[in-house]
Amino acid sequence: MNSTIQLGSLLAGRRAAILERWTQRIGREHPDKELTRGELWDHLPHFLEEALASVCADEGSGRAPTTPNSDRASAAHGTQRLRAGFDLVDVVHEYEILTECILDEVDAVGGSVSTNALRRVQRLINAGRAAAVSAYVERRDAEVAHAHSQKVSFIAHELRGPLMTSFIALATLRRSERPEQNGALTLLLRNLTVLRELVDQVLVADRLTEHVPLAREPLDLCVMLAELLIDARVLAEQRRINLRVNAPDTLHFRGDRRLLRSALSNVLGNAVKFTREGCAIMVRGYRHQHSVVIEVEDECGGLPSGEPTDLFDPFVQRGENRAGFGLGLAIAKQALEAHGGRVLVRNLPGKGCVFSLELPEELGAPQD
Repeated sequence: MNSTIQLGSLLAGRRAAILERWTQRIGREHPDKELTRGELWDHLPHFLEEALASVCADEGSGRAPTTPNSDRASAAHGTQRLRAGFDLVDVVHEYEILTECILDEVDAVGGSVSTNALRRVQRLINAGRAAAVSAYVERRDAEVAHAHSQKVSFIAHELRGPLMTSFIALATLRRSERPEQNGALTLLLRNLTVLRELVDQVLVADRLTEHVPLAREPLDLCVMLAELLIDARVLAEQRRINLRVNAPDTLHFRGDRRLLRSALSNVLGNAVKFTREGCAIMVRGYRHQHSVVIEVEDECGGLPSGEPTDLFDPFVQRGENRAGFGLGLAIAKQALEAHGGRVLVRNLPGKGCVFSLELPEELGAPQD
């Protein structure tokens, strides 16, 4: 009659043999990898040790009870397998091989094993496999996204040179333009400006996606706003839109110049784009409690139906005017959130809406 085997004690005593058999199997299945023994084992011994400790504790074998921490070892194992060139199927198969190696040890002894103990071991292996796969996929997707981001950023940077040359050439042409050329040159300017805005938006979006640390520096948001209003007034005057400003002489804040300039530019440009001809835009700047606030109130006629927060999703365009790429408000939202702030929108039915950019002051930031 077969004796009952204490699975935890058996596996603990045969741990080295299990790892050796597992290592040989993996090595035979991946001769192309040319991995050292340490690279083959990686974090598996730590995973197995944690799993065995848990099984032994359940069986009352006298080993000190521990809280399984095998997921951490498996996650590290999955990440290492990505670097070593394993595919996802290989990672899953490794844990299947481990199960087979454990069952081989049970068969070799010839006794009976508690079904609950076997289930416990299988649950731990399944959890380890899931942690390894999750870590593998997360790191792989992050690397793919980073590689894609680098390509997009490279292309955007390369476009800036020809665009700058085109603007210089256009400026030269406009100095000697004839009346019949006015329409063509205006169209050219408008399209070059759209391309420049797209390139700038791609570069800012790429930086936000990559979570590049903020380059904080002392800024005067009123000066930045005045610079942006110069460009905005050109288009506003063409559509007979009155741009009004109510802000103090200075509004100091420590932040990332490029991100904040992009956020303000996008919100302001959005207001000019959607405000009805002959109406007005009010820009306000002030401090409220421990925040710096910039508000842009337009006269677009009110927001269309739908959830207002959807406006901040990439590529969302609600209005009839489909010029642009639907990235502006999404970039503004991400730029403000990177500073610990937020962008809010308030509907003014029948009139327009108000976009509020709220930036929390840093401790010790200069006060106006």
